[in-house]
Formats: sequence, structure tokens, C-alpha cells
Amino acid sequence: MTTGKSNGRRAVVIGGSMSGLFTAAFLRQIGWQVDVFERSSVELVGRGAGITTHPELLQALEASGAGTQDLGITVERRIAIDRKGRVIGEKHLPQILTSWDRLQRLLRETIDPAHYHLGCNFERLEQDGSGVRVHFSKGRVEEADLLIGGDGLRSGVRAQIAPDVQPIYAGYYIWRGAPNESDLSPLALKTVFPYFSFYLPERQEIICYPISGFNNDLRPGHRRFNFIWYRVADAALLKEMCIDENGQQHEHSVPPPLIRKNLIAQMRADAEAELPPALLDCLNAIDQPFFTPIYDFIAPSIVHGRVALVGDAASNARPHMGFGVSKAGTDAQALAAALRDHDDIDKALSEYNRIRQPIGEKIVLHARKLGTHMGVNLQTKEDRDMHLLLQDYRAMMDWIAVPDFLKAYE
Repeated sequence: MTTGKSNGRRAVVIGGSMSGLFTAAFLRQIGWQVDVFERSSVELVGRGAGITTHPELLQALEASGAGTQDLGITVERRIAIDRKGRVIGEKHLPQILTSWDRLQRLLRETIDPAHYHLGCNFERLEQDGSGVRVHFSKGRVEEADLLIGGDGLRSGVRAQIAPDVQPIYAGYYIWRGAPNESDLSPLALKTVFPYFSFYLPERQEIICYPISGFNNDLRPGHRRFNFIWYRVADAALLKEMCIDENGQQHEHSVPPPLIRKNLIAQMRADAEAELPPALLDCLNAIDQPFFTPIYDFIAPSIVHGRVALVGDAASNARPHMGFGVSKAGTDAQALAAALRDHDDIDKALSEYNRIRQPIGEKIVLHARKLGTHMGVNLQTKEDRDMHLLLQDYRAMMDWIAVPDFLKAYE
């Protein structure tokens, strides 16, 4: 754990996932006292989602002190398959594919447990120009020089300081899961498991790749396979999907155990009719598939007084680049650098906003470009042209989740 000499300044971070942990690690390096507050009463483990790494993420992990040891699985090639499962395209593109669990564990080890607080539900904040008072449920109050909202897409902090900034539904969602390698068929293990695999029917997109098993188990036979199936649904259909097994209407999504059985049955029936055999085998190996609606938004400002937003709380892009955790790390690093280089906190925050808000906006707009593949809400000629380009599987392999995409905007 690397910490700088204390400068007497304190930050309160809301959100104990990637954004919050990266922020705490970088601020401690420049001498700040940092406390992270997470609303969950139990450690954030077992989420299992796959994550594509980018050079920015690797650099941020090393700089934060978390490191990149045993980060994940290196995949050398991308492939595209057709309806019969035949390989119709290949691309050499080495990438490390990791998991949410692994990154959370690495980053969690950078934080002194005494400064990581579970079961603390943020309620509201007050600020007077020189500091912040943060109110939690059960009457807890914390005072700090700076409050950081690292609490994700549905950020409670952002809701307080910028209530007009709301996530926008993209018009499509994903079915997902991560079956165990040991549960996959010989066909799936041979034809899709070793690769970053694409299957691209009209207005749909399936992406699959291997990730570590539980407890970062990288041994062959003990890994998992990250399965993502993009499908189109208008707002009315999504609302109907968000009625759970007990008949309760959810606003944004449904907890996986409560997803209606008839909805899963219909999805599996569609898969039988539409998926190549190997991918159908992968889907059938997922005991409890779940769906995630896709949203995005751009915040015109990511600083409000002594409150700064990082990661998905600041701006949230559709997941086509797999860049969310990379953005969390680079936002946090930039915030710490601005505070290190400016004695005046307010000037530092202004500099952070000047640098990172436009980058966040570019990432969101780039993801919308890639989302045109789905054929939803194509408003401009540029949208329609990009949609046509991405109907070619070779273009998708060239554009989706590739490293260094931001260099095109420099």
C-alpha cells in the first residue's frame, strides 16, 4: 500500500466499487485521508462479469498500487462465426480479459480496512464553499474537504447536485451470464471458448470470451465464459420485462433471481431458433441468465462546488468498448493529479473538470457510434452510414472493444 505524507486534507468517497477504490488509492498517494462508504452491508464479491482490458486500465492499476499480477486470460485472436458456427472471419488482436471479481480484489487490497465502511447508505450532502457535510442513514454524518461520487450509473451523489442529468435508455439490452468452462460442451470448448468470439445476426450482437473462474482460478477447466447477447427492445417492452416473478414493477432492471421464468423460457426458445450450436450450448450452460438494459448519459459538468464525480457517476457509456473500469481509473488518476498540482482545491477541481468532462463525453459519443450496429434510433446520415459499415463483421472486429480508440480524438 503506497501512501504519501498526510497533508491534513480529507475526502469522503461514496461507492465502494472500482471508481471509489481507484479514487481512494490515488488520493492516499498524494497525502489525503480518504474514507470509502459503500451502501452494501457485505463485501462486493461474486459479480462475475467479464471485463476487457485496455492500456489505460493496465497503467492505472500499476500506478494505483493494485498491480496487474494474474490479471486474467490473454486471448490472441478474434473470430466471427455464421449461423452454422463456421468461422467467417479472424483477426489477430492479443488482449487480456479479466473479471469484475479480480479487479475488485486487487483494488480492495490497496485500502486500509479501517477506511472502508460497509452498510453506509448515502442520503444527502451540504456544502458551504470550503467543505462538505455528508449525511448517511441512521444519523451518521461525516465532514470533509471534498466529496467524491463514485457510486455508478444511478449515482445518489449526482442526483443531489445535478438532478436533471438522467440516464437515457439506448433501445436495447443484453442477456448475459458466465457459465463454467467445465459445463461447456466439447463443441463450445473447441470452436468459441479460446477466442474473443462474435456472432452478428441482424439487429443483434453476441460477444463471448473466457475469463477466470471463481477466486481468480486461471487453471484450464476451472475458468468461465463471459456470454453477452444484445437484443432490441423499445421502452414499452422493457417496462414489461421489468415486471418480476412476483408481479412487482421495477423501474430500471430486475434482480436476477426475480426475473420471470416465462421471460427466460422465451429467450431460450428464441436462442434455439437463432443461435449457432456452440453458442446455444454456452447459453444452455447458464443456470440463471439475467438481463441488463443499456443506458448512457453525458453530464455537462462533473464538478459542483466541493463535489466531484468519477467513473460511471460522471458519464456512462454503452458497454461496446468495455472501457468503464478503464475510465474509472483514469478519472481517479486525473483528479488526484489535479489536487497534487494545485494547492487551491477549487482550482484543482476546475482543472479536473476541464480535462475529464470532454473525455467522458467523447467516450459516450463513440459508444453511441458503435451502438448504431443495432439499428435503433438512427437520426442522422452519420448514424445511418455507421450502421451500414458495422453490418460487416470485419468492421465489428475492428471497432468493438479495441484498445487505443481515444487516439482518434486527439
